[in-house]
Amino acid sequence: MRLSFTLRHLGKMAPTAAPRQSRWGPRSTFTAPALAGLNLAIKAPMTAEQVEAYALHVRISEITQKLETDDIVPANSIRRLTSPTPEYDMSGRRTNTRHQRYRESLTAERQSLITQAAQVMSNYHPPAGFRYTTPPRITEKLYIPVKDFPEVNFIGQILGPRGRSLTETATASGATIVLRGKGSVKEGCGRKLHGSDDMNEPLHCLITADSRAKVENAKSLLTETIEMAIITPEHANTRKQEQLRALARVNGTFRDDEGLHLHSGFPGTVDGEERCSIMVVCRVCGGNGHIARDCVERQTGRLLHGGSAMRSKTPPWRRARQHGAQPGTHGNIDSLDVMYSSFLSEVCPRQ
Repeated sequence: MRLSFTLRHLGKMAPTAAPRQSRWGPRSTFTAPALAGLNLAIKAPMTAEQVEAYALHVRISEITQKLETDDIVPANSIRRLTSPTPEYDMSGRRTNTRHQRYRESLTAERQSLITQAAQVMSNYHPPAGFRYTTPPRITEKLYIPVKDFPEVNFIGQILGPRGRSLTETATASGATIVLRGKGSVKEGCGRKLHGSDDMNEPLHCLITADSRAKVENAKSLLTETIEMAIITPEHANTRKQEQLRALARVNGTFRDDEGLHLHSGFPGTVDGEERCSIMVVCRVCGGNGHIARDCVERQTGRLLHGGSAMRSKTPPWRRARQHGAQPGTHGNIDSLDVMYSSFLSEVCPRQ
């Protein structure tokens, strides 16, 4: 009895082990970061805009404190990402260490948050020592389904005549768009992109902009063009027809009567035969639909509507010959023209 009492007494007196933590336990291990001069406990009622502005201010202060104290690399090594391939500069020093990558990431995040805070709060002042730098440009690739649809000319419809369609798309979206990959350069051009492996990748559009909205806008415009080229038949593709007309204007081969077929049947339009006959005008009588050689009024010399205008363009010696006058009998005709006409008739008599 005394031994059992002693063991129980010693068990009560011995220090107990710390309770084992479980992920299902109710206790929380979260500790709020200690930020100098900031109170993280919100006690007064605030609107959604005020809460958002205060959250931006807290996050900016937290990043600024990390950059100033050089507490950049997180202590939890489990959440670290896989290190990329080492890169070195001309002096042999590594340029993409873990410390440098985290510092660049925090600097870019702070700059983006300060830009948002300046838009939300009119009287906002950035932290001391902050210098605004050019934000890093966002780059994305939009791959073109050339292998799935080899019969579609995606490059032609994206570029357009002399690259004008691609320029218009880039202007509308505010991003820089270039074609890269296999097939983007004609054979024999010899153009190489030094320091880039894009030419070994499938055909794609390389989109570069300074904001995510511009990149998404460019992707939507290019996706719309690609879907139109795939779904719409060639004879109903208005974008391609407009590009062909623009290319003809650039090359100087554009005809305004393109698309007018014989017996079109559309109201208010002119058929092909009638249009061609209207375009032919006789220089003798001024009529439409025949030439001067086939004019029936050429022998009689009568002039119909518009004949006076055509008569003014006819040389005097030709008018005299058409009316059957003899050389030298018309005082209003230049004698030199009459003599030249008679000389031609002697040298080249009509058969």
